[in-house]
Amino acid sequence: MKIFLSGGTIYSFDDSQRSISKGCLGIDDEQILFISAEKPKDFTADRIVNCKECLILPGFVNCHTHLAENLFKGLMDEVDFEGLFYSTLFRWESQLDPEMVYWGSLVGALDALRCGVTTVADMYHYASSTAKAVSEAGLRAYIGQKVLGFSLKSPPYQTGHGVNYNFNFLDFSKQLESAVTFALKWRGVSNGLITTSIAPHAINTLNREMFTEVADQVRENGLGVHLHLAQMASEKEEIKVREGMECVEFLEDVGLLQGPVLGAHAIFLKEKEIERIYQYKVSISHNPVVNAKDAALVAPVSEMREKGVKVGLGTDAFQMNMLETARFATLINRIKTGKPDYLPAYEALAMATIDGAKALGMDEKIGSLEEGKKADIVVFDLSRLNTQPIVDPIKDLLYYGDAGNIKLVIVNGEIVFEEGKFTKVDELHVRKEFLRMIERLKSKLV
Repeated sequence: MKIFLSGGTIYSFDDSQRSISKGCLGIDDEQILFISAEKPKDFTADRIVNCKECLILPGFVNCHTHLAENLFKGLMDEVDFEGLFYSTLFRWESQLDPEMVYWGSLVGALDALRCGVTTVADMYHYASSTAKAVSEAGLRAYIGQKVLGFSLKSPPYQTGHGVNYNFNFLDFSKQLESAVTFALKWRGVSNGLITTSIAPHAINTLNREMFTEVADQVRENGLGVHLHLAQMASEKEEIKVREGMECVEFLEDVGLLQGPVLGAHAIFLKEKEIERIYQYKVSISHNPVVNAKDAALVAPVSEMREKGVKVGLGTDAFQMNMLETARFATLINRIKTGKPDYLPAYEALAMATIDGAKALGMDEKIGSLEEGKKADIVVFDLSRLNTQPIVDPIKDLLYYGDAGNIKLVIVNGEIVFEEGKFTKVDELHVRKEFLRMIERLKSKLV
């Protein structure tokens, strides 16, 4: 299908950082055909979209999330996250099944599209269910099946001397085999919308022998890694006691940094660890909203970006509002640095688009608006009261915009969300089935 976006202000977020007011953008099937001040005379569109008073951007890239955790929304607010994590969350997750994860993931996928997110990096259980859900919604995704060093039926628990992780190599091996099988089966599926990875949960929830095996499988199958990195103080302390090392040093020692690695959170990194992740080209997902919600420290974003580390943005669980995430990243890092001009609007939105694509190793296909790239696009209507008057479109959007400004979302050249409606999925049916899953899960958690 040929689509013509007419008359909007286009920000490309490519290397040239070009912008065109009253610009023209043409799409031919999956790809961006042209971006120009005028429509080529030989282009005939099947669909013309009037984008007057609109801002046209690359689709947002959410670098770290767990779509199916929508099933636990409302159960983990205003709590001690570290305490809940070991005492409760793993036990809850043991009650999940593929159907629950499918509907939870589909709700998350629709919420992502509603918020202008066109790509997500997800790691969770029953990854095939998540892959099926995002494919049906029309969302691009980088998915890994979570691997733990224990069975969810016998999760870690707090003791008077710390955490007993209940490591079991047999349980781990089954999970790793399943994760690799998923990654190889789903890689490139759904017209190329699905990219796969291996997702060892966190540095403290697998032991050395297990991480070494993960590293071997990653190299053997040419897969990337997505894991939680220095997310909690207890994680950092555990590895220090267990291995006498810092988190990044340990990953280097077990050989996991040899291939593409995406680390989520990276809150407790020291200067020398930042130097190491730069050297190994490790990417980071900064998740400022959820970290603030859990009363965590602010990740060393300014130090990582200054060093040259690829840093994208993620929402983690329960919500997909990347515009809020970019805004919050700007504000909280200004508080941390004491600089009122730190992370200006363009750079914050770059973190949500092209920098996120770079973090996932997908920047040759997505993340910027360029001829020949995949047509992953979001159109914001700035004529609404909250973004009037239009003084600087990028600043207007970052500081005053919200998901209600989204007019159109396109993924891989297909319109998947328009004027508040999903084009590929029946939202009411999804809501009905999701609530049915919630009731079934609640009955198991009693």
